[in-house]
Amino acid sequence: MVNIGLLGDVSVGKTSILRMFVRYLNKGDIENVEGGKKCIVVKTDFSGEATLPGGNKENKLNEKETKTIHPNRVVFREDDTNKAHTIFAPGGDVSRAVIKMGVITISRIATQIIAVFALDRDIEKQFKFFNDVRFFPENIYIAINKLDLLKDDPNRNEKLEELKGKITDFFSKRKINVKEFFITCAEQIEGFEDVQTYNDHVAEMILQISVK
Repeated sequence: MVNIGLLGDVSVGKTSILRMFVRYLNKGDIENVEGGKKCIVVKTDFSGEATLPGGNKENKLNEKETKTIHPNRVVFREDDTNKAHTIFAPGGDVSRAVIKMGVITISRIATQIIAVFALDRDIEKQFKFFNDVRFFPENIYIAINKLDLLKDDPNRNEKLEELKGKITDFFSKRKINVKEFFITCAEQIEGFEDVQTYNDHVAEMILQISVK
């Protein structure tokens, strides 16, 4: 059994990654991605989500801005081996004691950590979140999320490589090795030609880390 912790600053897409993976499981698409295999949802718990009063998220679906107070959780099982794995996604606002406790707990119990970064947020602020996390394994994985924000950028590859370098340097100073980077888009974005590829990367990432 593998326990995966998705850790990252506020609004980097941890819950979206979790929900996207559940979508792949429920629709059976998990078998069609690279390294795919039949897996079954055992339990989902998104009760940690709270709608923010006066949130400023505006879109045509009239969605509300939310914050993860208690860690969200998904348990899934490999169909052939019957092995069960758990993915945890605590909130990112560590200024709140209850959220910080969730982050500390998950960083301790997770056997694998995915550090999630978003392309629409200041990288130094995202590093600050990880400075507050004391417990890390020697090796971690990185998800760079919201690739759709660079969909029309001719310098996309260069910017990604620059970001990878900054992230690698940051963790190496703490003697933490980055095993692998995953580039993801955890939302179904209209007008993004490669959205399917980077949606698939979410499922492939979780499978690669959990299913041996």
